[in-house]
Amino acid sequence: MKIFKGIFFLFAVALMVLVISLMRHDPSPTLSTVSDVHPNASVGGDSLVSPNAATAYAGDENSVPRDDAQRKDGAPAAMHGQLEDIANAYAQNARYPDYAKPLNEQDWNLLHPRALIPRKALLANMPHLTATVVLDRYIIDRSMEQPIQVQLDTSFGSQSTVSVTRVNVWLQQKGQRSAVMLLAGSGQVFSGVLPVSSLRSVPEGDTAVVAQLEFNNGERSTVNTMVRLYEPEIRLVRLGDARVDGADLVIPAFFEVSRAGHYRVAANLFSASTNEPVSHINAEISLSPEIKSGLLKVHAVTLRAKRAAGSYVLRDFDISRMPDSPGELTSFGSAASESFAVRGFPLDSYSHEPYQDPAAEEKLAFLKKLAAEK
Repeated sequence: MKIFKGIFFLFAVALMVLVISLMRHDPSPTLSTVSDVHPNASVGGDSLVSPNAATAYAGDENSVPRDDAQRKDGAPAAMHGQLEDIANAYAQNARYPDYAKPLNEQDWNLLHPRALIPRKALLANMPHLTATVVLDRYIIDRSMEQPIQVQLDTSFGSQSTVSVTRVNVWLQQKGQRSAVMLLAGSGQVFSGVLPVSSLRSVPEGDTAVVAQLEFNNGERSTVNTMVRLYEPEIRLVRLGDARVDGADLVIPAFFEVSRAGHYRVAANLFSASTNEPVSHINAEISLSPEIKSGLLKVHAVTLRAKRAAGSYVLRDFDISRMPDSPGELTSFGSAASESFAVRGFPLDSYSHEPYQDPAAEEKLAFLKKLAAEK
């Protein structure tokens, strides 16, 4: 994970350096045309230059005042402004460790790990109606039953009297099908649960969840969505007693492990009293059938930023085994419970030194140097 982040950073920096270098050494700057102006560019920035003005500038460098939006190094002030914004954003982010970033209500992807994005399907024989197969997640543990819904939506103004009277669902993969299950409901929503027996009746991997709709006029339609079924190689079974260690809240975690490897354990920490998000936790832990525990941590700088002394609830688990070699697929794990309680401590229980990452400080210094370069 850290290697990939380093490569990404170096690539971004190299790209910025290349752009600045090209702008410095291009001996014949091109003239802007109306089509070249970015649609979001503000009026009053770099103005359009007429050919005559360009000729006068080329003939006598002192006859035309230097554009205020042009820096002496040849790069536009706008680009240096962007570099300053990047440096400031990086500095703000670097205040917090990768293992415990502040979590906000806008962080949808972090708050909904492995989410299945619902997709409305048009029905060819019922143009006034759409159907959506809804599940909690896209990557599904075959050892745990999964709730499922089929939601119907009638187009506005439709006068059709045709309605859905029955919805059957099944799993299908590589010619294999699970048993058919009837969903309960009527009208716009039909609900049920995919049992473990159905989830394990088809192989692991990409699988279609098929819903067959029956109408009161005798016609039928089918819709489906794709999920990925897995057998967990690791399961978080419990948390130990949380404790303060210097500037960190330390949370022992205990697992059932069927295969040794390097595991990524991600989860979200919430305030138990307000249910407000506090921190996204991200840990890399080496585990095996013999070594079944590891530590999750939250730095005090994150807790103080959120003013969250606890107690807490840990949930939204995303556990995966990192590949040992190129080409190997990522495998997955799960948690025995949807959430676990975590003890809190007064914020003055933690030491007050700020979080520091020497590598991040070097990157930040380099970004600031690029932004301030004259």
